Amino acid sequence: MHKIVTVYDLAFLAHPETAVPSLAAYLKKVVPEAVAAADAVAAISHATKQTLIEYYKAPEEKITVIPCGVAPHFRRITDPALLEATRRKFELERPLVLSVGTLEPRKNHLGLIKAFYEVQKSKESSAMLALAGGQGWLYEETQRMVTELKLENKVRFLGRVSELELITLYSLADVFAFPSFFEGFGIPPLEAMACGAPVITSNTSSLPEVAGDAAILVDPHDTHAIADAITRVLEDEQLREELRQKGYLQAQRYTWYRSAGKMLSVYQKLYRGVTNFAEEAEMDSAPSTPY
Repeated sequence: MHKIVTVYDLAFLAHPETAVPSLAAYLKKVVPEAVAAADAVAAISHATKQTLIEYYKAPEEKITVIPCGVAPHFRRITDPALLEATRRKFELERPLVLSVGTLEPRKNHLGLIKAFYEVQKSKESSAMLALAGGQGWLYEETQRMVTELKLENKVRFLGRVSELELITLYSLADVFAFPSFFEGFGIPPLEAMACGAPVITSNTSSLPEVAGDAAILVDPHDTHAIADAITRVLEDEQLREELRQKGYLQAQRYTWYRSAGKMLSVYQKLYRGVTNFAEEAEMDSAPSTPY
């Protein structure tokens, strides 16, 4: 029986300080065993593929990059009634800086909040920051920082939201900020792009690959750079529109239909006894190839 394993995220290797210790210890044991035993490995990004090769010496010929996609219903909402209803439900004001992701250290909400504080302090901005996502490991630190910086009236913790609410929030956002320390892929920036939100994201891990030239890339460790990027996008309407149009095109490159087709191809080849995916590896060497 042939085996295939899909590897989504290796943050526990690259940034163990941002992972729950017990989970990191477990993954460090089982993931290399699973990769070694597999006849084929699907990596969700070129960055993940390189991490597999670097840390586990996984043979390149058995790794195929099969990225995530954006569902077709992630499109910009323009219905003023729906936009206003969502804004009022979450008590949001414009201009709006949005971030989406579980409240945990790896997502770098602390850095984003510090950067947002700089924006407020230096420009006396009327902007609001909304954080959508469930409570994760050490989420209390995020809430505590908001209190320490006296940003309670400027930062909204939205918790988990429905898919329709998420799409509407993306559509409302003047800036989507995603300064994560590490991502195996990074779906939220692409979803935001599909919904017309100008994106700021990190220049690390898979994020430059996923964002292409459709986002402003920043060092997630540099709060000044994050603050400057937010200010630039908020103050420059032409830049927002440029990022918006590039974002639409970038999001169209990643579809679940294409990804499913590529995964099906791997299963079909394994069924025929093929365990060398050198041809796919060669095709995968160009991140610009549409998915």
